[in-house]
Amino acid sequence: MSKKIRFIIAFFLIAMVSLYFFNEYKTKNLVQDFFDTDSDSLAEETHDISIIDTEVNVKTIKKDSTVFPTFINSLKKLEIKQTSSKFYYTDYTESPFTMIIYHNNALHNIDINENGLVNFNHKTYEIQNKQEFEKFLEIVKKSAQ
Repeated sequence: MSKKIRFIIAFFLIAMVSLYFFNEYKTKNLVQDFFDTDSDSLAEETHDISIIDTEVNVKTIKKDSTVFPTFINSLKKLEIKQTSSKFYYTDYTESPFTMIIYHNNALHNIDINENGLVNFNHKTYEIQNKQEFEKFLEIVKKSAQ
């Protein structure tokens, strides 16, 4: 009888660990995962966005700016997957930049490099849809000028 109980407990533990890692490392929408909101209400709940590049230049996109809706729509399309790769702040060959998004009375710092690695809350993610990411980078570069 005790072998059956041990087997059931072991099976249950393996299933729980597997579910945790499956959920943690599956492809997710960046907006839903980082901001815990649906894509439609992101623009309403976001106040403004600041972009800081490697030269420590700061560009703020205000809510009433013409770039704001384009930026938000592009951000909504990004899909991410957690990765074991490391995000390095000192590797300036990958042109990292930081987005500070004032959303729902909270500041969210999101570090991104041109290779598609994202650092948020001490976890590294990789952007999955590269074409959408390229469009997003174009918008960021235009707004940072």
